[in-house]
Amino acid sequence: MSMKSAKEFAVWMIDRFGNQAEGVYLDRADIRELSGRQTIRQDFIADVHAEVCRHGMGFVTNNLKERYFLFYLPKHHWKEVADRYAPQPSSNIHSLEKQKLSRSGR
Repeated sequence: MSMKSAKEFAVWMIDRFGNQAEGVYLDRADIRELSGRQTIRQDFIADVHAEVCRHGMGFVTNNLKERYFLFYLPKHHWKEVADRYAPQPSSNIHSLEKQKLSRSGR
């Protein structure tokens, strides 16, 4: 197999695994075999990640670089699903009610 560029590899993965809602993982041997590369450098992984991001996906590895994860990126900002245990912000601003004036003018 000839060596694929990061873009070619990203397009290939999106075509093959884009329908997997939960994503997939590959190990180092899988990446070597499928990409045609003898070594897997971090810049290759970063370039693949940049390419799949354009399609709403991400591609990352774990600390030991044993597994590589292809997954869909979340669509919700963290504040939309805020932590239910976080204290609610309190406010010291209170609305003022209009006082009713008496007929005597006071």
